[in-house]
This record gives sequence, structure tokens and C-alpha cells, in this order.
Amino acid sequence: MTQNIIETPADDPVIRIQRSFAAPRALIWRCYTEPAHMAHFWGPRSAKSRSRLELRTGGVWVTEWTYDTGGTFSYSSVYTEIAPPIRIAYRDAPDGWPGGLDGLPPATLVTTIELAEADNQTTVLVTVRCPTLAERDGIVQRGFALMVSTGNDRLAEYLPSLQ
Repeated sequence: MTQNIIETPADDPVIRIQRSFAAPRALIWRCYTEPAHMAHFWGPRSAKSRSRLELRTGGVWVTEWTYDTGGTFSYSSVYTEIAPPIRIAYRDAPDGWPGGLDGLPPATLVTTIELAEADNQTTVLVTVRCPTLAERDGIVQRGFALMVSTGNDRLAEYLPSLQ
């Protein structure tokens, strides 16, 4: 599978995006957990990406995009699970969140990235859970699944430079 498979089940407020890469799981793990690698694929093509992360349960991950037009966008997440090299889970967090899981407001997006290796391929399954079907459908309409798919395309383009 070298293309993105996107699923939006009719009865579950999730988006599932799956893609396989011709790379070992350890390398894909590094790409998802090291800011120097993330800068090459995380986000839209029209933006430079910069991430700061504290890779631990309760650690904060801040992503900032600077677009060719000069505009910027940033968001914060907090890790809810880190299980190297198999699983990363995180949820949205308020800007400036100091870290930790206690006291967070209700999540808008809860994301799990799962990495499975077989036959010299790593399959990445991204599952994004939303509070409601309507909210899920709204972020899909605004291009969220397409953006994740573009990130997968960019990762596939970047990986040969690492092997």
C-alpha cells in the first residue's frame, strides 16, 4: 500500500488514515519523534514546520507552521502515551500548556499513531477521534484528512534521503 487509505465510518466519529512505507519501523519512529525529521513532512507543502516536543506521557508538543505568504499557525498537543516503537498517542492542549494530563479541558481531537512492521514495510495507522460525528465531518470538510495524507506523501518522498 503506497497510497493513503482514508476511512470515516458512518457510526463512529473517527478518521483513520493508513499508509505503508518501504522503511523499517525504527526509522519511521524517529521521523515521528524527532523535530529535525518532522520538519521535512509534518504539515502542508506551503509551510515550513518547526516542532518542540517533550517525548513522554504528559509532555507537550508544539508545532508552528510559517507559510510562504508569511502567515503562521501553531497548535499544542500533550502526549497521552508513548510506547516505542509501536504507538504514540496525543490530544490537543491549550496554548501555553505547561505539561501533564491533570486539569486539561475536554479534548477536541485525540490521535493515535500506530506503527506495524512486516516484510520490510512499516504501516502507519493514524486514528483521530472527535467528540461527535458532526465535528469529525467538519474537520474532514476543512481538509484535515487531506493534510495528513499530504504529510504521508512528503514522508514517503523524504525517506529515501535517510536510507
